[in-house]
Formats: sequence, C-alpha cells, structure tokens
Amino acid sequence: MDRNSNSSTESFDARLAGAQRLHQQARLEEAKAAYGKLLDEQPQHAELLRLMGVLNYQTGDLTAAARLFRRAIEAGSTDGRAMEALGYVLAAGGREEEAIQCLAQVVAAHPEQQSAFFNLGTLLMTQEGRLGEAIKALQRAVSLDPSDHRARGALARALLCNGQAWEALVLLDKVLADRPGDVRALAHKTAALSQLGHTVAIDTLVDLESMIYVDRFEGGEGFGSAAELNDLLVERILSHTPPAAEPAIGGYVETDEILDSDAPEVRALVAFIVSAVRRMVGNLRLDSTHPFMVGRPETWSLSGWGMRMGRGGFRPPHFQADGWISGVYFVRLPTPAGADNVSEQGCIELGRGPDDMFQGSPPPVRRIQPQEGMLIAFPSYFWQGSLPVDSDGEYLCIAFDLVPSEN
Repeated sequence: MDRNSNSSTESFDARLAGAQRLHQQARLEEAKAAYGKLLDEQPQHAELLRLMGVLNYQTGDLTAAARLFRRAIEAGSTDGRAMEALGYVLAAGGREEEAIQCLAQVVAAHPEQQSAFFNLGTLLMTQEGRLGEAIKALQRAVSLDPSDHRARGALARALLCNGQAWEALVLLDKVLADRPGDVRALAHKTAALSQLGHTVAIDTLVDLESMIYVDRFEGGEGFGSAAELNDLLVERILSHTPPAAEPAIGGYVETDEILDSDAPEVRALVAFIVSAVRRMVGNLRLDSTHPFMVGRPETWSLSGWGMRMGRGGFRPPHFQADGWISGVYFVRLPTPAGADNVSEQGCIELGRGPDDMFQGSPPPVRRIQPQEGMLIAFPSYFWQGSLPVDSDGEYLCIAFDLVPSEN
C-alpha cells in the first residue's frame, strides 16, 4: 500500500518535471496541456497552480494568471513566489495599489527575496509621492544582490528622480565597471552628468554631431527610388499593425516585427540599413576606450518595427535598452511635415531625456526634420523622441535596433 502510494507520488513528480521542461523550452501549448492533466489529479497542488499561473501570464491571460496565483496561495504556497507573481500580474493589469500590498506582504515575510524588493521598488517609482519608499526597496534589492545590474540601474533612476545625482553617478560607474557599454547605465549617466552640470563629459559621451548619422535611400536592390520602395513599405506597415492595437502614450501605434521577411522591399531596406550603419561606424573617430566602442558587439541581429502616428502623435523621450545602434527610416510623412523649412512638427529630437530625471538641467539637444527616404542612426543609449505631428494624414516610419547577440 505504501509502496504503491510512493510510486504514484513519484510518477506525478516525474510528469510535473516533464511539463516544466516543456515550459522552459517555450513549448507552451504542450506544457499547458500537461499541466492541465496534472491539475485534474491534484487540483490543490500549490506549485503546479503557480506554474500554470506563470504560463497563463506568458500567453497574455492576466485574469486566469491572477486566479491561479490566488489558488496557489490558498493551497498553501508559502515561499512568497506565488504572492509576488500575483503582485506582478495585478500591476500589469493596472491594479497598482493591490499589487503594492501583495509585494509588501512578500518582503515582510521573506526579507531575503531580492526579486520582490526589486519589483516593489520599480512599482513604487510609478506612484506619486512614494519615491522615498521606492529608493529604500531598491537599496535593499541591491544589497541582497550587488551584481544585479537591473536593480542597480533602477536605483540609479530613482536617485536621479530624487535629485541625488552624485549618488546615482557613483552607482552607475560601478555598473559600467562591470558591464562596459551598458545602455541603461549610459543613458542614466547622461542625466546624472546633466544634473551635475558636467557639460564637457556629456559632450564626450553624447556627441550630437559626429555620433548621429543621416543618410538617404537613393535606389538599389531593384528599386530606383525611395518613392518606389516606400510604396511597398507603407503596405507592409499597415498589414503588420495588430487589428486592436491600443495607442501608446504619445498616441502612436507600433507593429510587430517587420524585417523578418524575404520580401523585396524588406531585403532592400535591410541592405540599406546595414550599409548605412557600416558607414556610420567607419566615419567615427572615437577612441577605443569610448563607451560606445567598448560596447561594440562581435555579432548582432537586426530588429525592426513599424510606427504609425496621426495628428498630435509623438514619441516621448526614451532609449533602446536592447540595442547597440538604433535608428529610424521615414516611409511616409503628412504634409507639411515632410516639406523643408515649414515647421518642427514631427522632428526627431536627440539628447533630451525625461524631465523627472534631468531635474531642470536640460542637456544639449539636436533636432532633425524628417524626410521620406531619410535614415537616422545613433547609439542606442542616446535619449530620443519626436515632436508632435500637427498635420492630417499618417506619419509612417520603421524603427530599428542592431541587437548584440548576447542580448
């Protein structure tokens, strides 16, 4: 009797381990089916419920994920992971205060759970008047794992928003000592240097003249002009826009990956981007110790996505955390945004970061008026954005990143 019971338990554990392997291999439908069969046998298995919740979160079903995490907690999950995951899902669904309460419970019960302090700190940063709490949580996360560059970067950002530029700069330099060329750290270092008034250091790190490359498509790969190429790229952007896409802050809509095709217009654009980037790098006269050159990857891949904006649309200041070089190619511009010397509407703005990080100490800024067929490339750690469009008609472009293989 006991031997049969042990055998049954071992069989269940072995099948659970097999389902987890499917999950880890991103074979999500197979893993979901395997988890489901196991849940039929043991509907109160806390770890199985947690794993099923993680899978549902990964497939975008936040409601089911939250329900499963709650069931895991009710079934006796005591290590804090299910409660932390519930907080993460609640935050993703816009229920920030409930999420904060969940994460606060986790850190109180599990003061060594570093990820919970990190998630709590990053969430508190988004809440008005709670920056001090965020800094304390992130300081704890860093103390628990000093090698966690995400936690150090988040703490540096919080310190910058609190006007503690020197403390942030010390922390960022530690990150860069371990991870030369780290994009987040370099972007945040720009803000720290700006708050401290170190203009010479900013100009060295972010040279808005020599380190920004502008080019135009003049034909190639079977296309005689940018107009011929862009007609097909317009169709591609429109066809890759998700049917129910919600505009992001700024009123723009992004497509899914748009350069993973052997279509003639994609081949032509990819060839143009690659050749432009090679010219950009070849024209630079930077010392080998410059952070941009230190971060140069041995191998990389190209990722691109379309962006659509109507009247009033703009891109808020941001940087591209996964790239080494980033850029944008302009496909269609509404009149008069594409005409010379009309206005600055729709201009690309490089150098300006978020006001809460730069604390009234704006760094140098360069604005470039877009034109159809124009490409602009720059280091991914450069702060970038665009001014609002003030014309009828759609503003269509393709943004891209050269992503280091290790990313």
